[in-house]
Amino acid sequence: MHQLRPEHRLRGLKADTSRRVAGKDIRVDVLLNSPGPHDQVRIRDPYQGLKRLGLDCRIHERPFVFSQCIRHDSIVVWQRPLPESRSRMLEHLQWLRQRGCLLLVDWDDHPDLFPESVRSALQNMEMAPLRYCHGILTSSAWLASCLGQYNPLVICVDNGFNQIPMLNLNKQIRDCSGEKPLRVMVGNLNRESDHLQILPALLQWLHEDPNVQIVVVTDQQLINALPRERVEAHGLLPYENFRKLLQSCELALLPLSHNEANRCKTVIKWQECAAESVAVVGGPALYSKTLAAHAGIWVTQLSEIVPAARQLANNAVQRCQIVSAAQKELRRNWVLQDNAPWHLWLLDHLWRRRKPIDAFTSRRLGLETSQP
Repeated sequence: MHQLRPEHRLRGLKADTSRRVAGKDIRVDVLLNSPGPHDQVRIRDPYQGLKRLGLDCRIHERPFVFSQCIRHDSIVVWQRPLPESRSRMLEHLQWLRQRGCLLLVDWDDHPDLFPESVRSALQNMEMAPLRYCHGILTSSAWLASCLGQYNPLVICVDNGFNQIPMLNLNKQIRDCSGEKPLRVMVGNLNRESDHLQILPALLQWLHEDPNVQIVVVTDQQLINALPRERVEAHGLLPYENFRKLLQSCELALLPLSHNEANRCKTVIKWQECAAESVAVVGGPALYSKTLAAHAGIWVTQLSEIVPAARQLANNAVQRCQIVSAAQKELRRNWVLQDNAPWHLWLLDHLWRRRKPIDAFTSRRLGLETSQP
């Protein structure tokens, strides 16, 4: 059994694989364990796109009744399963194997970044969702390497974007006149510790520049710490509403401190900003190692985030250059319709090798029942 590991970005294969893909013999049942706005890019858009290519694909939301929603002889893509125990996850896997199914777990974040309650549950069940499956699908090559300790079959499929609006430079040029506040998005989820580190510099910026409005999503601690009249606060939004909110901003701050878990994140927030013509100041982790230097401002430490943003806020020409370069990168590398043929080829490749994959999984876990 060969381990399928991401040695390079897979988007470069799209031109060759599209001619080899039929997809006629594949059925895919996708299980959305935690439906919400975060699933749009990772789950809903890609699999809806595969359906448009002719794939027999169904998307199911909790609560699941396996016998009603999972078909015999199908690929089951289960997004972030969280069973109550290791034995329960093993039961799920055995039931699926007996029906001739291949179980792929979609896992798009490092376990250390989950809430404490979820981390404890995963540790108590010995990371069963990642161990008791045929393979793992993820969107980051670094994360794939980390998850390989739990399952030797880890496959990286890039996130792609379905609809990218036209480049909008007018808002960047217009706002340098001071006619209305410059809107600065701080929209990262579960990034409270990083936000806290840049808070003093944010407060100083707001004190010294009356032409700045901070837009915050979900981080109540940051919202409470900023002057009420200078912050626009939002809870968790439906994905379409979040994109519209992002569209109303000129700048976005993406602070990300250095650690192993953050290195495993994807650049999805930058992708969303690039789509909506928003200039990004980000780092120090991830962005400078993943993205072109001209597609944003990448800092080397968190203390540089706000000073870099303040300089960019006063330079409309540079903002226009950044958003132009960022959207060009996005359209070149992360268009969903370009990635879809590779994704379909991958599913076809796995399905054609389901028997040796299942046999390998059986030996790895010490299971006796073989797939029919």
